[in-house]
Amino acid sequence: MSKSKLKQSRSRTKALLIDSEVSSEKLQDDITCKGCFKQFAHNRVPKILNCLHNMCSECINMSIELNNDKNKVLCPTCKNHSVGKDSETFRTHSYVQMLSDIAHCYQEQLNGSLKCIGCSNVAGLRCLTCNENYCQEHTDFHVRSRATSHHKVLSFKQILNAPLLVSTIKREEHCPSHKKKMVEFFCFTCKLPICTVCALSNHKNCVYEELSIAVSALKEKFDNLKPAFNRKAYNLKKMTATLDTGVKQIEGDFGHSMANVGDITDRIMRQLRQRESALNLQIEDHRKDSQGELRIHQSLVEDKIANLESGVDFVDTVFEYWSPLEVLTVENDIVRRLTELSAEPEEFGCEDVKPKAFDLPPDLETNVVGAISCLENNWMAKKE
Repeated sequence: MSKSKLKQSRSRTKALLIDSEVSSEKLQDDITCKGCFKQFAHNRVPKILNCLHNMCSECINMSIELNNDKNKVLCPTCKNHSVGKDSETFRTHSYVQMLSDIAHCYQEQLNGSLKCIGCSNVAGLRCLTCNENYCQEHTDFHVRSRATSHHKVLSFKQILNAPLLVSTIKREEHCPSHKKKMVEFFCFTCKLPICTVCALSNHKNCVYEELSIAVSALKEKFDNLKPAFNRKAYNLKKMTATLDTGVKQIEGDFGHSMANVGDITDRIMRQLRQRESALNLQIEDHRKDSQGELRIHQSLVEDKIANLESGVDFVDTVFEYWSPLEVLTVENDIVRRLTELSAEPEEFGCEDVKPKAFDLPPDLETNVVGAISCLENNWMAKKE
């Protein structure tokens, strides 16, 4: 695919993906790929990059294909590179995939194309336990049945308006080796979820732990990293405030300097107006250069703050919405990324970004008076 096609496919025009009753900026942002600005779908699976940001599988493969340095994916959010030979290298963000799937189902319900799993009627409800879509009639039967009476069935609109409801649903995780057994442990040696049978047989010599205990230990580890994150964010926000004050101070200095130039140039003859314009241009260039430099620093600091906050938000989302198994599978990536962000050095301190006022030449008025006298003398000499 050519780069012109890539640019065309990454149009920033966002279509209204969901109706106004359930649409929200956060929901739209969660289910939209930042690479192509399209909603995640079955062919655009949300993947977690090494920097903990999301990107669809199509954009990942396209980025690898167009990148001169193969096996590297450029994150459209933080501009960091992630290493992987294709999209399958990266883990699927199951929570975002679920939200995107619900949004697609709600759209199909509105246009009448979403069918109930038990009949040809339009489905309007989703069982979050068995992950199937039902019409009202089959929903009533589903919740009355003894085997499925404990299942949680909600409308698509309810889910999209309150995604937190999904986190209250206990998802059943079955052992990959013993399909009828529930996952109770996580093997740290093999990095696999296991059941009791596995623990007593194939993994008896491995290091494993109960899921709840393992997740609690992992959460404690992340909680220990948060103070460093908070200190980093506080320092960066403080620096942002200093930069903003500097920009405003430069603006004030600019106005003061312009007033001084006006007072001085009002005393000179018309022939010296060119001098006034030259001074104004110098001040304007100084203002642009100074504010531009501070705004660049400010933008860099804000990007760092965004990266820090997105890292913490991701960790919070993991523990709120992911299953224990999903949490444990991304342990190394989260610890590595959070440690990288908290240890990232600051390029400059607040004292390095103080604005410099524009100083007018101290002998300006004297020179102007001298120039006027010279003009007067020349004029008098010519007159004589």
